[in-house]
Amino acid sequence: MPTIITKPFDQEMQSIFSEITTSYHAWELSQKDLSELPKEIHIIEVEQEMAGYGVIWEYSSGKQLVQKAEQDYFNSDEKYLEKDFYIDIKNKTDIIFIEALDVLKDYEGNGYGAFFVNWLKEKHTNKKMYVYALEKSRNFWYKQDFETVGNTVWMSYN
Repeated sequence: MPTIITKPFDQEMQSIFSEITTSYHAWELSQKDLSELPKEIHIIEVEQEMAGYGVIWEYSSGKQLVQKAEQDYFNSDEKYLEKDFYIDIKNKTDIIFIEALDVLKDYEGNGYGAFFVNWLKEKHTNKKMYVYALEKSRNFWYKQDFETVGNTVWMSYN
């Protein structure tokens, strides 16, 4: 049975991530300045081994997520393509942004990603959740009851 362990997202954790070669975001996260990372990371553990991890941000207003999206995801000349995202999030409060959810290669296909999403849903029952969904992960997010935000790559739940 998997468990979710919350740990500080510090230099020691970044060092561990720099050695992971079987997940999508690990190397990128290991290279970021600590000021660009949340204070904590959520580790999916199976028999006391890391099976995956989730990086989330909690925001009190949609404006905070818009700032992050404009900084990390939108090209300034393509912002118009994201107009549905801006409309959807404009007046939202109490937001969870799932920046990364990765299951290590040896643990894929065992439901650990879904376990993490269900844990998030239980922990944050009244919060709107957003994810910037890559094409190859969209079916996963649909199975977790996320919906596409207009004509964007963003998806939301709740």
